[in-house]
Amino acid sequence: MFEFIEPLPFFLAAIVIFGAYFIFGVSGFGSSIVAVPLLVQIYPLKSVVPMMVMIDICGSLYLGKKNSSNADMKELKWLFPFTLIGIVVGGLVLLQAPSAPLLIILGVFAVINGVRVLWQRNRELHKAINRWWAAPFGFFGGIFTALFATGGAIYASYLGLRIADPRALRSTMAFAIFILTFLRLCLMVATGLLLSWPVFGLAICLMPATFLGIWAGSHMHARLSNSAMRVAYGSILLFSGTTLLMRQLI
Repeated sequence: MFEFIEPLPFFLAAIVIFGAYFIFGVSGFGSSIVAVPLLVQIYPLKSVVPMMVMIDICGSLYLGKKNSSNADMKELKWLFPFTLIGIVVGGLVLLQAPSAPLLIILGVFAVINGVRVLWQRNRELHKAINRWWAAPFGFFGGIFTALFATGGAIYASYLGLRIADPRALRSTMAFAIFILTFLRLCLMVATGLLLSWPVFGLAICLMPATFLGIWAGSHMHARLSNSAMRVAYGSILLFSGTTLLMRQLI
């Protein structure tokens, strides 16, 4: 059950998990897109994705329920029907496709989002985009959720262009991650990817780093400006995506 827990890889994974859930505690999203590109350099992709599902379940139960009262449910009702379609498509791809091209896609995705976040770090929402943009954002968010557990960045992109209030945006994202994690859990159980005792044991051992990161991030939330948080988040995305691409292409 604990065969994945070798001292050095586990220590590095714990640092990654703490940093990822610190971001999650501050912003309400971002744990998977920060953690997965780094964790796949330590463990196999098909172990990392279900492991992140189990860890996200615990983190999202805490932060998602806590913030659900301020979430904009109307926006989520538009997103999730398209998300379900994307999750089914992504789950089929995950079962059939080789890991190497998927990791390259993940690296490119992380780099693009890192550059986007840094470019827009000081930009505020002036006019909301049309609600029908929920279709492509929801569909591709579902695909990336199933493949890499990283759809949160896509939903953040859409909701950030629909919701101007930072507090409502954080609450909506936190609750969206809570629902997405439950959908990912159903997918992992249905495909059998979650039924791995070594992965389950590793997830349990990483829970202290998870909750410590959420606790620290939640306390830091009120002290950081949106611009400072975007710089930190974008820099981590850019770094993790670049290192992943270098490993796969060189």
